[in-house]
Amino acid sequence: MSDVKKAYEHIVDFLNNETEKNLLLCGIADEEKHLSLLKALNAQGNLKGLILLIHTTKNGMEDFFHWAGIYKLKVPKKYGEGMKLSNLTIFFDNLSTKDCANKYNNYEFDFIIVWPIQSVTESEEEIRELEEMAKRQKTKKIVYLTIKEPWYNPERLKHSVDRIIKLDCENDDPSEYQRILLAYEEDMRRRKQRGF
Repeated sequence: MSDVKKAYEHIVDFLNNETEKNLLLCGIADEEKHLSLLKALNAQGNLKGLILLIHTTKNGMEDFFHWAGIYKLKVPKKYGEGMKLSNLTIFFDNLSTKDCANKYNNYEFDFIIVWPIQSVTESEEEIRELEEMAKRQKTKKIVYLTIKEPWYNPERLKHSVDRIIKLDCENDDPSEYQRILLAYEEDMRRRKQRGF
């Protein structure tokens, strides 16, 4: 079974699990992670969800779908407007983890996707803010979705979730997996030489 298929099945299992609320979806296969998550959510039927964009501009709405390989999609003109994607109704808002707003505490979505989990990986304070937000939420499922691994390591967030699904596509596309790892190692070597 392919890595993508396994990850998809694990996502579906998480969505159907009544005791788990928080998922960290990580790994270096960015497009595959995003697409598998959207497909799994869509397969659940008519769901309403919120995508909280962390430290992004309004382009973040389009960027989210671009990371899934979906380009010709009309996104809302402003935050708070809903959009349809197959069975899903999706809303967007911007989240500043320096000051997590309480405005969604009393609204129960079927899911919240917190994206991108890259900027908060180095800040214990921001991770703590996300943990507090998750505790306040009545939403059924919260997914923390990473991008740009291994440059950004979500290790510090792992203790805050009920389940971790890692999708690297190491078996599906070993040459791409190796290419990314080699690029990362080369980048780290250059940074070390420059004193970063």
